[in-house]
Amino acid sequence: MKKIISFIFIIFLISCSDIVSDYQEQEEILDYEEYLYQGWNAFEAVNLDEISQDSSSAYYYNFALDMFNVSLLAIDFEFDSQGLVGPVSKSYNGIGWSQLYYASEFLEPSMHQTRDSLRQQSKISFDSAYVNLNNDSQLLTTKDRCDTYAGLAYINYYLGLDDLDFQSSLDASDSLLVLDDRYDFIHDEFTIENIHYLRGKIYLSQDLLADACEELMDIPSIACECDVNLDINIILDCFNQFVIGD
Repeated sequence: MKKIISFIFIIFLISCSDIVSDYQEQEEILDYEEYLYQGWNAFEAVNLDEISQDSSSAYYYNFALDMFNVSLLAIDFEFDSQGLVGPVSKSYNGIGWSQLYYASEFLEPSMHQTRDSLRQQSKISFDSAYVNLNNDSQLLTTKDRCDTYAGLAYINYYLGLDDLDFQSSLDASDSLLVLDDRYDFIHDEFTIENIHYLRGKIYLSQDLLADACEELMDIPSIACECDVNLDINIILDCFNQFVIGD
């Protein structure tokens, strides 16, 4: 309830069209972290089951995108005057994840253009986050970096479904595993196990059964012993165990 109240309150405070003019005229701005907080609140309202079933996911995703985009303005306002580049990767992460999840609202064949467009935009956002990872190492946490790599792993996987080039996804998840092999995406209920599952699916699609099996063996929540004879049926059963238990 507190989150819903904060959404309503901030709607009355700002709109994206008014923010820029207000900044220019009054040179006042809320701290960028407040916008990031509001953006993730909206994202979590959908993905942590905090909204009622009759509520619109589209509203919350669009609100999240507005907040993350405004946070970019806030970062520029705060750091440009000092001749510095702020932690814009935080904002691009939020934008990328919101676009990626929002795309899943358009899975019907008739809506594929909207879905594909959002995924392409998500790729651009995560690429921007990646490019800016080293701008301010003091303000970007390991979690920020992991969120970027996890986002790249997922978006490159979905885009790879079209061209069957999954190496970019594997490279991103390799970087994630180096940084934190117990990663937890706190804005939704998925962990490093989901990353191993994702990598396993890629290897399975490439008929690399031993590699797929190795990824499955790294998922503690399932009982998988597929490394004995690499029986495809056993491997598929391991994948099913994870999906059913997820």
